[in-house]
Amino acid sequence: MTELLALLTFGDGGWGDELLRGLVTTLMLAFVTAPFALILSFLIAWAKNSRNMVLRRFAYGYTTVFRSLPEVLTLLIIYYQFQALLNFVVGVFVPGVIIPLNAFAAGVIALTLVFSALGSEVVRSAYQAVGKGQAEAGAALGLRRRLIFFKVILPQMWSHSIPAFGNLWLILLKDTSLVSIIAINDLVRYSNMAIATTKEPFFFYSVIAGIFVALAYLSGLVQMRIERRTNLNLLGGR
Repeated sequence: MTELLALLTFGDGGWGDELLRGLVTTLMLAFVTAPFALILSFLIAWAKNSRNMVLRRFAYGYTTVFRSLPEVLTLLIIYYQFQALLNFVVGVFVPGVIIPLNAFAAGVIALTLVFSALGSEVVRSAYQAVGKGQAEAGAALGLRRRLIFFKVILPQMWSHSIPAFGNLWLILLKDTSLVSIIAINDLVRYSNMAIATTKEPFFFYSVIAGIFVALAYLSGLVQMRIERRTNLNLLGGR
């Protein structure tokens, strides 16, 4: 057992520093993706409720496509094909210009597309849960539509959507492991390197499993705190 734990030490004799760098990359990928996916979720949900038929069809088509495709397939398409498409479009307007797309950016884009498609359904359901009566009450008080949304609708939507977004966050954390297939040095890729060198697959897979369980546990604590704070705010507490 001591020999196995020595594999987690820092320096030339262990893989602790590599696993730590991989953990940082995994967390960076999740934290960079989450706000983009959240913003896009609201935009897609808004488009689904738009009076414009083109926007509605685009939004529902977007959701259908990216909810249907496996995450790993979306990742591969973005990494290998999106860059070629991007440079083709840029080349039409600015010939000779090439925009490189590194693996980290490809991972963020792919995960954002997938989780915004899932998140848009969360936002739409939360909006429906609030009900039209809240907006009508705000309008009766003479409030503007923007003020009604940000002061009346959005806080209640947020309360309804926290559990679902919490689940999506956990799925996002787990799906960051997929980026190892496009050579991003995340936690899983470094673990595979360690396994190839030490021939200790059970040990290193157990270590990264424990790390993901710990991340899920901490995320659950944060979610509960956010839920309590949100409920207090809705009730007028502090």
